[in-house]
Amino acid sequence: MNENDQRLGMDAQISRRDFLGGASLVVVGSMLSHAPRAEAMATDPSDEANYPPIRTGLRGSHPGSFEVAHALRDGKDWTNASEDSGEKYDLIVIGGGLSGLATAWFYRRETGPDSKILVIENHDDFGGHAKRNEFHIDGKMLVDLGGAEYLEDPSSFPESAQLLLRELGVDTALSRDVFDHDLYSSLNLRCGIFFDEKTFGRSSLTAGKAGLDHPSSEPAYVTLPAELSNARGDRNAVAQFLDGTPLSDIAKEQVLHLFVGDIDYLPSLSREEKIERLRPLNYIEFLRDVVGANKEVINLFWMWRGSYMGSGNDMAPALAAFYYGMPGAAGLGINVSYAYGADGAERDFRNDFHFPDGNASVARLLVRDLVPNVAPGNSMNDIISARFDYSRLDDDDGPVRIRLNATAVDVRHVGDPKSAEAIDVTYVKDGQATRIRGKHCVMACYHSIVPYLCPELPQKQKAALGRMVRMPLVSTNVLLSNWRSLHAQNVFAAYCPGSYFSDVRLTYPLRFADYESARSPDEPITLHMYRVPLPGGGVAAEEQFRAGRRELLATTFEVLERKIRIQLDEMLSPGGFNVRTDIRAITVNRWPHGYTVGINSKTGRLNWFSDEWPDEEKPWIVGRKSFGRIFFASSDAQASAMTESAIDQAWRATNELVDAGT
Repeated sequence: MNENDQRLGMDAQISRRDFLGGASLVVVGSMLSHAPRAEAMATDPSDEANYPPIRTGLRGSHPGSFEVAHALRDGKDWTNASEDSGEKYDLIVIGGGLSGLATAWFYRRETGPDSKILVIENHDDFGGHAKRNEFHIDGKMLVDLGGAEYLEDPSSFPESAQLLLRELGVDTALSRDVFDHDLYSSLNLRCGIFFDEKTFGRSSLTAGKAGLDHPSSEPAYVTLPAELSNARGDRNAVAQFLDGTPLSDIAKEQVLHLFVGDIDYLPSLSREEKIERLRPLNYIEFLRDVVGANKEVINLFWMWRGSYMGSGNDMAPALAAFYYGMPGAAGLGINVSYAYGADGAERDFRNDFHFPDGNASVARLLVRDLVPNVAPGNSMNDIISARFDYSRLDDDDGPVRIRLNATAVDVRHVGDPKSAEAIDVTYVKDGQATRIRGKHCVMACYHSIVPYLCPELPQKQKAALGRMVRMPLVSTNVLLSNWRSLHAQNVFAAYCPGSYFSDVRLTYPLRFADYESARSPDEPITLHMYRVPLPGGGVAAEEQFRAGRRELLATTFEVLERKIRIQLDEMLSPGGFNVRTDIRAITVNRWPHGYTVGINSKTGRLNWFSDEWPDEEKPWIVGRKSFGRIFFASSDAQASAMTESAIDQAWRATNELVDAGT
């Protein structure tokens, strides 16, 4: 423990617990200089060993959740070592995320309440990326999201998703009632940009000055100053904001022209020629090769909106980036929506529906409906504070069972797939391989693991499933004893180009019947931080994803905690932040397999303009074709990271299964 680590609070007296295989290892205080650090948690009266939402430290794809799958990938075979449990089910679902839980819900709805269903999940909690992070401090519970954030424009959801939400009692029409859009502005808090010293020569947290940080034309995820949150801003407002930044005069001029200059960067081309010129370019290439932007400007924009799009702008096509609000298109004279292939319809982002723990509440509503007596309550309001009894998830006498910490390793038909009447599934839990039998099986897991799970699949289908790689993502919650340091600097959120975490924001200001987020800067609160671990530099998408995945799995919690403390110290200490004492707990949700995307089988391009591709070039279409009694759900089946996509693919898989009549 060196002097700087001590200054940062790396030796602070908070307990650090590592949950692996049900065992708890506690490392406290000065012992940390001699032991690996795995997890940090605030004092909690609950039994943390038996209640996954309150576990802190490395969450998401936590230790113990992926090792068996990696061994399967590397060639380990459990089929001869498995024991037959004698269990038989009508449906076995592989994957307990939103799509897997929705599959169980739709199947029960179609086949009746007595259908026997087993959901197998490799993590220690259900919900997949819809993960709940729960903290207890000073007698109060605080929750935040660990992955899936909110229901984006639920009025546009497919009927399957709207049906499920209605039946679960989610009233999305109350979106403006539960989200207090005026709280932070009433405290004179704005979005800002944090310029770190290493990248920009001087450390500066520059707050915006405009009053509407979340206008109806911008979603709540934006961590950008209002002056810069739209592709076309007010010249004086943009110039005034830029004057407070450490950018050079040249960079300021280039940024100003991008937002308000109305410059036609392709003056010699017709409208159609401009679209064709821009179509193959990503946004960084547009800045570098068309605008002629300098390195400062490229550094500024590389991860702009990255936490929403899931990648750096070296992967976002220029036309798509314009559609999502990146500047530079105002003078081009093209219809950005038309060029991008979107309908161009304006929508009010205040209609997005937020639960305090993100879409984990949707998963909790599903589980409470599928497994009676697992939690009290009967509404979307009481689901937030409801305490779940995880010991009831896998009750012997329940028609629907959810088996956590269990990794499927083999799925195959009993006999010829064309005529088989059952499926055998082998899974590993606590080191023991167990075999069970079902009439049907739905793969609602990451599709990239399916070729290793299902050896009977045709080779073409295996190859397509293997192409369903995902963008890595880190979604972190830091429990703060107060947020006076942000209040002192007039910010509640900041975009952080060049920093380890690209976006930092206070929790969403939400009010439900049984839950309310912090209202005063003197109260404890959760601070959310995002990292998209991609190397950039023009590397192909799949290689960037793999590199980011390797980084995440190789990065210890100690390293992550140090990065968090360094960044928050540099950002917030001018406002009085005490890095040693103001941090009470840290939960890092690492997702090596994060946002699902589609990749063209021939060109390797991402799924931004997939309507132009024939179905045979869409690996998600080829990969999701049913095979015998095996069917496919998950968001991978639609190459879309949205909650409604996960639900809709569960609906499609269930209909295929029922229609097949097997």
